Amino acid sequence: MINIKNIIFDIGGVLTIGKTYTVLDNLDIDSNTYNDLKRFFDNCEELDLGTMTLEEKFNNCNFDKEIELKYKEYVINYYKHRKFNTELFDLIKRLKKNNYNVYILSDNNKELYNYYRSSELFKNIDGWVLSCDYGTIKKDGKLFDIILDKFNLNPSECYFIDDNEINVNEAKNHKIEAFIYNYNEGNNKLYDDMKNKGIAID
Repeated sequence: MINIKNIIFDIGGVLTIGKTYTVLDNLDIDSNTYNDLKRFFDNCEELDLGTMTLEEKFNNCNFDKEIELKYKEYVINYYKHRKFNTELFDLIKRLKKNNYNVYILSDNNKELYNYYRSSELFKNIDGWVLSCDYGTIKKDGKLFDIILDKFNLNPSECYFIDDNEINVNEAKNHKIEAFIYNYNEGNNKLYDDMKNKGIAID
């Protein structure tokens, strides 16, 4: 019988909606400017590994002066403009009420981490493990060892939610129950899977 005690959430594509670059949809810009700025959100592994800041990433894109003056502050603070999956934050409240531990495991940058962890929205999170603090990302496997060791978790008592199949498979390789999340499919599949695993979400 599965006895889940710990629920582990990814951030991007799970607790936040859409891709990082969709924050550009909020701007009144033409398609050329949109596609140019979108380059900032490509190849973010150095950010996730903690070896580059968001400002350094922006500067390395070599945008023209006009774009830099108009959009730099917005783009390097993109995480402040992302839409949250409010229904899953409601789920977290219910999980805490039902005495589950709730953790974050995410490939992400330091600026986002510092901003989100001080946010009221994330007040119910019991612990964080972000790639930028450890120089490794989820698909390499080590982050799963880190979160298990850091919080003394039994993998058979953990349930992981991520929108990336590679990461979900890596969790399963660590004997963690895991679910591939797709926002566009709605939350009922997630809820059904959690209930099937004996997780109380009501």
